[in-house]
Amino acid sequence: MAWSGTPTSGGAGAGGSGTGGHATGGNSSHGGGGGGMSDAAKKAMFAKRQMIAERQMEYFAAGVCGLIAIFVILHWTRALYSRLARSSKSTTPFAAPFSSITRATRRLLIRKVPRFNSGGHGLLVTAYVGINAAVCFTNVDLTSLGNVGARFGWMTTVNMCVVVFLALKNTPLAFLTAYSYERLNCLHQISGCLAFVCMVVHAACYTAFFLGKNQKALLVEKEQIAAIISGFAFLSVTISALVIRPIWYELFYVTHICFFIVGIVCACFHQPDFGKKIVIILILTAAMWFTDRVIRAARALYYLPNNYATVHPLPHGGTKIVMKKVPTRADGGKHFFVWIPRIRAFEMHPFTVVGTNPLEFIVKSHDGFTRDLHKYATAHPGAILKASVDGPYGTFPDPVHYDKIVLVAGGGGASFTFGLAVNALERMKEGSNTEVVFIWTVKQHDNLAWFTQHLETLRTANSPGIVNINLYVTRAPVSPPDLVPHRHMEEQGLGFPGRERTETMSSTSTSSAAHSPVSRADTDAADAEKFPAKERRSTATLPPISGPRTTLSSEIEKEMEQRVEDATAAAVSATAGTRTSVIVANPPPPPTETHTDTDSERPRRQHRMTAGRPDVATLIREAVRGVPRNQRVLVASCGPQSLMTIVRDTTATLVRGDGPAVELHCEQFGW
Repeated sequence: MAWSGTPTSGGAGAGGSGTGGHATGGNSSHGGGGGGMSDAAKKAMFAKRQMIAERQMEYFAAGVCGLIAIFVILHWTRALYSRLARSSKSTTPFAAPFSSITRATRRLLIRKVPRFNSGGHGLLVTAYVGINAAVCFTNVDLTSLGNVGARFGWMTTVNMCVVVFLALKNTPLAFLTAYSYERLNCLHQISGCLAFVCMVVHAACYTAFFLGKNQKALLVEKEQIAAIISGFAFLSVTISALVIRPIWYELFYVTHICFFIVGIVCACFHQPDFGKKIVIILILTAAMWFTDRVIRAARALYYLPNNYATVHPLPHGGTKIVMKKVPTRADGGKHFFVWIPRIRAFEMHPFTVVGTNPLEFIVKSHDGFTRDLHKYATAHPGAILKASVDGPYGTFPDPVHYDKIVLVAGGGGASFTFGLAVNALERMKEGSNTEVVFIWTVKQHDNLAWFTQHLETLRTANSPGIVNINLYVTRAPVSPPDLVPHRHMEEQGLGFPGRERTETMSSTSTSSAAHSPVSRADTDAADAEKFPAKERRSTATLPPISGPRTTLSSEIEKEMEQRVEDATAAAVSATAGTRTSVIVANPPPPPTETHTDTDSERPRRQHRMTAGRPDVATLIREAVRGVPRNQRVLVASCGPQSLMTIVRDTTATLVRGDGPAVELHCEQFGW
């Protein structure tokens, strides 16, 4: 990590260098200056350089704290303004100009820009890099390798402190700015890369300086050996993040943590002198990381006694985890780190809360832990395993403070939107007119079975509010075969166990929305197959079911669902107290209609299923259109990057001074 020497009685060197220090060498000059100078003059020179370096680090700290302060002030100012707007129908004198300025700014900053998830993120990264550049290249003699190496050594150390601070799971920024650790991950990566670049410059400058002074012996002293080990450890940390992480997450995580520990410890041995203050910063960095780990471990141990996870396999690689204990502050949409020793003894993985009664997670199988978990659940369905959780984590706008909530999900991203929707419905006050527009795109019809219970909850929840559910199945065949009568079957997938119903399956040709060029990556990034939009414009409208329904066999129910998919549409009409199930072959298409719950004691519920890809931009615009200016709209999304880009750009166009207050929340790792 650093390459300069340590103090001895023989002479002075690079005092005040970042992770470098004084060097031995008799009458030779070290640290970029002091040749031919007396010992007293050298000490004075290095003391001055130390003082300048410390002052520059204070400027760096002020710059970083200033960035944080901007976010803190903006967050609490907007929160206060929103609270005043909700509590008072009359507008305050400053409300109009404040609203116009903030909306115009947000309209620009929330848009997607190349290499960044939004313009705001790009602006923040630019500001942070600018602070680093200003501190690195001001008040330093750029003609001296020792001086340059010293400055970049300091910058390596302070950037490493920022890296760890941004990686804390229990970060104070979650409260101060409403940005929790996963939304700070982008800046964590940027600061990590900057720390690595500074380390390379620091090492290169001092190596060149010592070799130029013919002081190779300094490079084999124990302090310099510690620096070399530290440097290669942080090189491994960087490689694991940039190369291994996309390929093998578990290996990345282990190497990232292990080499980070090695790097920090060796850096402390490289600069053990407390007078130079480098080791103090390193100890503070290690203490932050260790404290966070202790808090997380204590929380996991607290929820471990008498806690179990029941695992159930779901179609197409899904797994449902149901925990016995429900931790405090568990809300739908937040996430926990789940520990199941039977699957991985030394790993905890983050999963989004879908339901809290009981605590439930829906997990999509990828590699490593999720793959092994699904294999185990498939081999032992309903198995009960010892488990614990750490959390909750995650921040998002409170949905009950909005008049309309637009939720957009692709594939497994529905874990977040279902959790947020149920969270909102459970907490709505009596008389609330909040409307929830739920848009979910899946690849296979069987994927709907992942959230069968939660679809039913949205349709039948005994709470205020209006819920419009729009489901899209991207892989639906084109030619509808004839359908034939079937007997009663156990309901699976979109069925609802324990009730009775009358079903009528019909081929329709109505269209609920235009189709857009959203790639099928919205549900599977590896799926590039495209279907003509005109061949997949069928719509199935599923009315809420208000009466008892029949219990059907799982095999035939699945066949029925496949026939619905083959027909590309299904219209299901519920009738209380009936026990017959009829499938009609090629009936005439019914007129376009919206089925709603007619129970006067229950708010209106609409449930629509469409074969094909949605025009997400149009759906969002239609949902926000017509909302009065004095109301608030929350647009929340979770899914693949292509979907998130459309949601961001579309929502940005809806943030207008003459429209409703529109808030955007994109739930994605690393912003």
